[in-house]
Order: sequence, then structure tokens, then C-alpha cells
Amino acid sequence: MAVRLYYNAADARTRASDAWHDEWISKSGLKARFWTDKAISQFLGLPQKAGPILAWKRKDVEKVESTHEFQQWLAKRREWLIAHGKLPTDE
Repeated sequence: MAVRLYYNAADARTRASDAWHDEWISKSGLKARFWTDKAISQFLGLPQKAGPILAWKRKDVEKVESTHEFQQWLAKRREWLIAHGKLPTDE
């Protein structure tokens, strides 16, 4: 019985985590999308309280990422990452 409760608790945590990530993006999540600290402050500004951590609304991040200005910045960022061997070339 205890094992079943453990799995139920793990499932609940997973569902809660998925729901959080559907609505929010953390700083580490932005970094995984090639954002820099400077770009975060330039395009997004300060994060909001999202439970125990600070994060940005996913809809706001996606809105910024769809702008022409951000797309230009991201193209330069990718070029820099490729030139410094931190990102494979797209061939």
C-alpha cells in the first residue's frame, strides 16, 4: 500500500510540474532557449512570483520570441554560439 501511495504522490508532483511548465518559464528554461541575462532584461524585464521561484509567463515569452526584433537577436546569438563551438551547425 505504501508503494501505491508513493506512486500517487509522484504522479501528483509530475502533474503539478507539467501544469506549472505549461504556464511559466524559469530562468534556466530561458537559458535552454539560448536567452542571455542581457536579453532577458532587455526583452522581458523582471520575473514574477510563480510559486516558490521567480519566472516569466510562457505566453509573454512566446509573444516576445515571435517579434522581428527578437528573431534578429536570436539569429546573431545562434551565429555566435556556432562560431564558438557551443552549438552544432545546421546542415
